[in-house]
Amino acid sequence: MSDQNSTIIDVLQQQFVELEKQMNGATNTEAHMARKSAFGIFKEIGLPGRKDEEYRYTPLAKQLEKDFDGFVANPDIGESTLAKIQLPELSGTKIVFVNGVYQEALSNIATLNGAEINIASSQKDLMKITSLNLSSNDAFSGLNLALASSGVSIRVAKNAVIEESIHIIHITNSDASCVMATPRHEITIGENAQATIAEIFIGTGAQSSFTNSAMDISIANNGLLNHYKVGMDGDNNLRIDNTNCYQQNNSVLNTINMNFGGKIIRNNLNIILQGEYCESNLDGLYLPIADGNIDNHTVVDHTMPNSNSNELYKGIIGENATAVFNGKVFVRKDAQKTNAFQSNKNILLSDSSTINTKPQLEIWADDVKCSHGCTTGQMDKEQLFYLRARGIDERSAQKLLLNAFAEEVILKIKDEKIKELVEGVLEEKINK
Repeated sequence: MSDQNSTIIDVLQQQFVELEKQMNGATNTEAHMARKSAFGIFKEIGLPGRKDEEYRYTPLAKQLEKDFDGFVANPDIGESTLAKIQLPELSGTKIVFVNGVYQEALSNIATLNGAEINIASSQKDLMKITSLNLSSNDAFSGLNLALASSGVSIRVAKNAVIEESIHIIHITNSDASCVMATPRHEITIGENAQATIAEIFIGTGAQSSFTNSAMDISIANNGLLNHYKVGMDGDNNLRIDNTNCYQQNNSVLNTINMNFGGKIIRNNLNIILQGEYCESNLDGLYLPIADGNIDNHTVVDHTMPNSNSNELYKGIIGENATAVFNGKVFVRKDAQKTNAFQSNKNILLSDSSTINTKPQLEIWADDVKCSHGCTTGQMDKEQLFYLRARGIDERSAQKLLLNAFAEEVILKIKDEKIKELVEGVLEEKINK
């Protein structure tokens, strides 16, 4: 552990001590021993710094050290604060957390035939419904397991088709103090089952907030999951998300990750294709704010033959903004007949815009079709000239081209309300 982040480690250590005080003598349970082990590993690893290749361009630990000399974890939210919260207009089930605390009054959980939804509002409940195993070697994944105290488990039964979307909404409000939220979720899609689940992150408040979220997803044989993440983080928000998905035979995953804003946002998406004839479609769209950083790290691990993965991440990077894309595709020795395609495309709107992109393929099989690549540049001058020649002013022409660039990702969203939400946020961002 480096001296650089020793102070923030001490702050997090104090949070863990406070958590243990709330266990009411249950510190010897299997669940708490798992937490304790996870925190021990986290302390041994320490927070990643600039020398860590995986976080080389994303100084999350440094920013935590700068912004936080203490947290309020899972604070009580006053009625006046709750009254100010405006939720996006969405159809279907809404499960709302504010500063890491489940809010029944803001939520709307419909009765869904074939879907079981369990809310964990205490550490004891959480350990009953989620995995006790570390699902990633990332330091923040261990920290999440150690400190998590809220979350939801969604289980879709065999052969069930859930027509309505299920929305998990995370809101952070740091008006009163610096806030830390540590939600931990689990999704299980049974055999021949189908569902659409969306996560939405909304940040407000004048002070800093830190959200460290985790989600484990399991898709059984012939299962299908549409999974969307929409980040509408505030300018003072730090957030890291670890999502791990395990696919079995003939399963399909469609995942779209869209981020608009935040001081530092880091998404770790790990997909392990454990069965044959799987399909994984990964799409992403990111627009960091000025002086902000959005970092997408993806891993697609083909372990069995006859599966397909398609990945497309697009970025629009404005003045003094930074983005990172690091996509890895592994094709193991037994994964013959694999088709894997990966692409990262970026538009830089200013000379001060920065993109660090690194698409990667590691292939041990010989009978495969794989490709990867990236493109980075400014707006196409010929396209701008074409629009200007038809009487469209320069600013409107730029907006049209940026909308068209992003639309390739947005059109893949099957939830119409989520699509409308994303289109509205995009319009707001590119109009600034």
